[in-house]
Amino acid sequence: MSVWLIGAGCGSPGFLPAAAVECLRRADDIVYDRLIHPDTLQLAPPGCRFHLVGKKENAHTLTQDGINGLLLNLARSGGVVVRLKGGDPFVFGRGGEEAEFLERNGIPWKAVPGVTSALGGAVGAGIPLTHREDASSLTLATGHRRERDGDGDDGYWKELAQTRGTVALYMGTSNFSAVADRLSRFGRPPTTPVSVVTWGGWGRAARRDGTLGEMAERAARGEIPSPSVIYIGASASRTLHPDRGILAGMQAVICRPYPECWETGRAVEKLSADCYGLPLLSAEDIDPGPATEEIMNADWLTVTSPRGAARLRELARDVRRIKGRVISIGAGTTAALAASGIMPELEAGGDSASLADLLLAHVRGGETVVFARNECGSDAPVKAAESLGARVIVTPTYRMSPREVPGLEVMREQWEACGVDAVVFGSSALAERYASAMGSPPPSAQLVAWGRACGAAVEKLFGV
Repeated sequence: MSVWLIGAGCGSPGFLPAAAVECLRRADDIVYDRLIHPDTLQLAPPGCRFHLVGKKENAHTLTQDGINGLLLNLARSGGVVVRLKGGDPFVFGRGGEEAEFLERNGIPWKAVPGVTSALGGAVGAGIPLTHREDASSLTLATGHRRERDGDGDDGYWKELAQTRGTVALYMGTSNFSAVADRLSRFGRPPTTPVSVVTWGGWGRAARRDGTLGEMAERAARGEIPSPSVIYIGASASRTLHPDRGILAGMQAVICRPYPECWETGRAVEKLSADCYGLPLLSAEDIDPGPATEEIMNADWLTVTSPRGAARLRELARDVRRIKGRVISIGAGTTAALAASGIMPELEAGGDSASLADLLLAHVRGGETVVFARNECGSDAPVKAAESLGARVIVTPTYRMSPREVPGLEVMREQWEACGVDAVVFGSSALAERYASAMGSPPPSAQLVAWGRACGAAVEKLFGV
C-alpha cells in the first residue's frame, strides 16, 4: 500500500527518469493530469486502471479534495498507485499538499522528480537561466496567488521585483498585465527583458521576446497563450541556438502497435517533432502447435514483421533448429531477427509487394515456403510463391486485436489545440481500425502509409 508521486516532465516522454519508467511499468492505477504527454501512459502494464483528474480552464474533473480522496481509496485497495503530473510534482504541482494528506492518513508515499517546465522550456528556447554576466540566481514563482486581504501580498511582489537574478513565472499569463504593474511599482523597470515560452520542452514550443512594459500590453490584449512560463531578467535577453531538427514543430500521429509506436515516436522526436503513439491494435500470441515443426524445417521461412521475428525466436527456443533460408520483409524485421541471433539470407524492400517480387526471383517449384506471421497478413507474397508451384504453408503465430488507447481524451485535446500535420499508418489493419474507432483523420493532416498495400487501403478508406 503506497503512492508514487511522479513528474512526467515537459515534452517528450523520452526525458522520463528511469525510475519513473520502472514504476509506471508496475502500476495498477495511474491518476494523471492533462499536461502530461499521453504516450507516457502506454508504459503501463495490461490491466492498469487510468483516472483523468487534470484541470481544464474553467472546468475541473475533480477538486483537490476529490483527488486526495481518490488517492486514499486506491492506496487502501492495495497495488501500486501512481500520481502522474506534468513537470515536477513539487514545483507548483501540489505534490506537497498531496504528500501531507497521505501522511495524515497513514499512507506511505515515494516520489520521482520530473523536469519542471521552467527548466525544460528554457533549455529548448535557448535561454540561460543563470549567466555570469546577467544572473547568479533563479527564482521560481507563481503569478496566480491565493486571495489575500488588503495589501498583505505586497511583500511577495516587492521581493520578486527587487531580485537581481532570473524570475521564472508560472501561471501568470492571464493576469500578467497586473503582475507587470506590481513589479514596476516595486522597482522593476518597464525596460526589463522578458521572454515568454509557450509549450516549453515540446517540439511546438514558441518563444516571444520583449520588455516588461511590452509584454504587459500584449497580455492585456490576450496575446500571451497558455501554457507558458514567463522569464523576467537580463538573461531573458540572451538567445542561444540549440540544434533544431528538420521536423521542428511538426505534430505527428503514429499508428503502430506498442512498442513499435513508442519507438517510432521517440525516434521522430529527435528531429524536433511532437509525436503521439496510437496503438489501436495489440498483439496476442497464437500457438502454432504441430505446425512449429514445419516452420523449423521449411526450405524458405518468411518473416514479415519485427513482432514475427520475436515470435520465431520464442518458438524455436534454439535458433539452430531453423533449417531453411530466412527471408525478411525489410530492415526493421532484419534488425529484430539479428537481435534474436537469426541472420536472414534475403531482405525485401519493406512491404508485401517487394517481398512478393523477392520470392518470385528466388523460390523454385516444389520448395516449401512457410509464412510464420500475423493472422491477417497480406496475400500478395503467398500468391507469388504459389504461382511458382511451391508448397506454401501459412502459419499464424500472432494476431492483432483492438485495444483501448489510454489518455485518448488528452491526446484529442492537444490535437485540437495544436493541430495535426501527419498521420502515419503502419499497416492496412491499423488504417481500418483507425477508420472504425476514430473516424476520419484531421483534415489538416498528411496521410503517410507504410508500404503500397497500406497506401491502397488508406486511399480507399479516407478517399485520398
